[in-house]
Amino acid sequence: MSARAWLELDLGAVRHNVDVARETAGVPLIAVVKANGYGHGAVDVARAALAAGARGLGVATADEALELRAAGITAPIQILGSFLPDELPTAVEARACLTLHEPQDLERVRAAARRAGRPLPVQVIVDVGMARHGVSLEDALPLLASATRDPGVHLEGVLTHLPCATAPDLELTRERVARFRALVARAAVRGVLPREVHAAASAALFRLPEARLGQVRSGIALLGLDPAQCLGEAADDLQPALSLRANVMRTRRVAVGTPVGYSGRWVAPRESTIALLGLGYGDGLPYSLTQQGAEVLIHGKRCPVVGSVMMDYTAVDVTHLDEAPAPGEVATLVGRDGVGEITLNEQARRAGLIPYAFSCGLSARLDRVVLERSQPALRQVA
Repeated sequence: MSARAWLELDLGAVRHNVDVARETAGVPLIAVVKANGYGHGAVDVARAALAAGARGLGVATADEALELRAAGITAPIQILGSFLPDELPTAVEARACLTLHEPQDLERVRAAARRAGRPLPVQVIVDVGMARHGVSLEDALPLLASATRDPGVHLEGVLTHLPCATAPDLELTRERVARFRALVARAAVRGVLPREVHAAASAALFRLPEARLGQVRSGIALLGLDPAQCLGEAADDLQPALSLRANVMRTRRVAVGTPVGYSGRWVAPRESTIALLGLGYGDGLPYSLTQQGAEVLIHGKRCPVVGSVMMDYTAVDVTHLDEAPAPGEVATLVGRDGVGEITLNEQARRAGLIPYAFSCGLSARLDRVVLERSQPALRQVA
């Protein structure tokens, strides 16, 4: 391997987190692997989640569904996002379940079903207060009834999304869950309630038992991450699946008063040793980590990032280490090194980001290394 920087994906951690989510929910689990598995690698995360008992997969787009099919994955896949008409052929090719976000979507899918020569699976998403997409509560029952009767589609489910499930105060979210549950009850009375009913994603899965319903969806928690630091003690059971590492490219001594990096934002307060790491914002390391007190682990010890995060490099002050790292030694930006650990949540917080945005922003330039729990986490590149 010749990459200067890379991700490590711990499949054992993914499987463990699926077990925790399933045990907590007590109902079937859909593993959400959109945005390339939140930057972790969709195919590998999907396979690990399914092996651990996930019922199916959720993605955002038809292209994401087709990528999973091309990798040989045969499990049910739901496209959770809205779609444009020209995306329908790809969804049909992927044999994915489409989500209807507005009444007009039913006609679009019906036309695609005629072209495909078979009914297409669909679910209906209901907007209970996010104003992003999804049919209104008023339109939901008529659409469920129309989809139930339509020979061009097979209605598999009804769902909603809870946008405030990470908030400290859950009163508003509980009201929205109650609205959705009331709709579900009315649909059952009218005979138009499909088999799958779901509302809870990662936060609500752990925080709101009343939102678990017939199944749950989870993405970020399956990767061992706590959305918005809201899970409390439940987060202690999750295991981080991702580590981010880079090689030291070179070290150099600088005199007191020497400005380091672009714009001289950091000036050496003493004679210092600076290590240059082989990753930067071109690899997805947020530029906003500049001058925010971020640290990395080298030789198991925390070393501060100094100066500006550059496109291809990041400078680190290693003056306090017993021995300066040699070129090719490993720095850990997220993960463990010996007894030391830096979490993705910590780095995201330093960058002013939510953990989703940090991990999704990690670039394709990074090598992806898949590890099992028994393999060593640190790798040194010659």
